[in-house]
Amino acid sequence: MPDYRKKQSVSFRFFRPALFNSTFSRKDLFLASGIAVKEYSLTVPALAGQSFLFFTDTHIQGGTIRNIASPVKRPRCWSGTGWPTEALLEAIALFSPDYLLFGGDLITYSSFLPDAMRMMAQLKGKRGQFAVYGNWDKRRRFWLPFRVIEQFYEQAGWKLLSNESFSAGAFELYGLDDYKIGIPRVYPSDGGHNTYSILLAHNPDAVADLPEDELARFDLALCGHTHGGQFRLPGFGALKASSKHWKRFEYGAYENRQTNQKLIVSSGIGTTFLPYRINCPPELVLLKFV
Repeated sequence: MPDYRKKQSVSFRFFRPALFNSTFSRKDLFLASGIAVKEYSLTVPALAGQSFLFFTDTHIQGGTIRNIASPVKRPRCWSGTGWPTEALLEAIALFSPDYLLFGGDLITYSSFLPDAMRMMAQLKGKRGQFAVYGNWDKRRRFWLPFRVIEQFYEQAGWKLLSNESFSAGAFELYGLDDYKIGIPRVYPSDGGHNTYSILLAHNPDAVADLPEDELARFDLALCGHTHGGQFRLPGFGALKASSKHWKRFEYGAYENRQTNQKLIVSSGIGTTFLPYRINCPPELVLLKFV
């Protein structure tokens, strides 16, 4: 199977900011912990009553991360797993999601993997927990073989999906390998044509550059990686976004005007390089199906 990243695809051209309506809507919340929640309501009768909590880019590290110009005062700063664990447990207790989904980039330094996995072991969805690799996770291969990382996830009660799918009833979840360092592949589906299909991918470029026939298989994609830019200016958005398409997929909800597929890019929780979030608070994404 050829590497789709080396072939020119025009899929990205058909994405635009999503239009909200009665079948796809969003509201913004802030929990007591100070974490932001983007709550999306999607009309999918086959999944009515189910919910998914998606978080990404925790980048657990020892240095202090500062949250500046957030709509709420808390959290002003944090380090390690203390505040992220508190915020995630609060959200799980409040929303009681059926599934937890993690979009990759768990840690910044390998020495924090045991702490991060102790955090992950505390996080439980009613029906399961699934994750994908991020580019920072795959950088750890020089210190930790991938099998060791997979074992850590298994011991914490999480299933790590890498170019593989999980099916349950009326939905399919497909986890894509990392776009920058991995070898992303979309293999044929074993599910039926009436299955609602969710693509979990760390990098939105992986979704935007999929060949049109493979992209059409999915109804919704969830991504992180860009951190929303970390530094955002009112009226402009991210000063810089980690994407080869620059600001096209920096943050928020998008839709493909040909297939009507939805793409949600979360700003995530942690930071890289500069330990600041300015006007870009850490967040979770809650999907509620009605």
